[in-house]
Amino acid sequence: MFKLGLTGGIATGKSTISDYLISKNIPVLDADKFARLVVEPGTPGLSEVVAYFGDAILQDDHTLNRKALGQIVFSDAQAREKLNAITHPRIQKMMTDQLALLAAQNTPLVVLDIPLLLENHNIAGADAVMLVTIPKQIQLERLMARNQLTLTEAEDRVAAQMPLSEKEKLADYIIDNSGSVADTYKQVDQVIEQILF
Repeated sequence: MFKLGLTGGIATGKSTISDYLISKNIPVLDADKFARLVVEPGTPGLSEVVAYFGDAILQDDHTLNRKALGQIVFSDAQAREKLNAITHPRIQKMMTDQLALLAAQNTPLVVLDIPLLLENHNIAGADAVMLVTIPKQIQLERLMARNQLTLTEAEDRVAAQMPLSEKEKLADYIIDNSGSVADTYKQVDQVIEQILF
């Protein structure tokens, strides 16, 4: 089973590519989805996050207030490291369990959609890394529109990640997502064909 890591900066278009791969019946293990699952109400993950960050990060229904937590961790590297220390081992276990199931089914290709794949030194053990990239200005515009953020908030979130220029040096395949969706899909198809054939 070939494990293709899919990564990029925030708001570069990984979800568009993930959805496209799923439409082509390629399994995608999404670390962001696992990240939401490990902090659902009643989970040990949420209990540990609340114990460290306090009740202010909870909404009235006791679900995680992602915006409140985001404002803390994107402006404080130590807080971000603590959050990652709580959630990453749980996310990794979910991903490992899913990979074992797919391997047992003789799946030829699985995509690991992991935003921080390169920051975490390819901890998931991807066989190759496909990076989605766009110019910084487009990235900021998309992030502000998508998350209703100010320019400063968007810049903080982009700055909290490894620069795309650094990620490009570590990637095996680079998808330029600044053009049309059709152009992006064409680039993705070429990567998948190279891997499978």
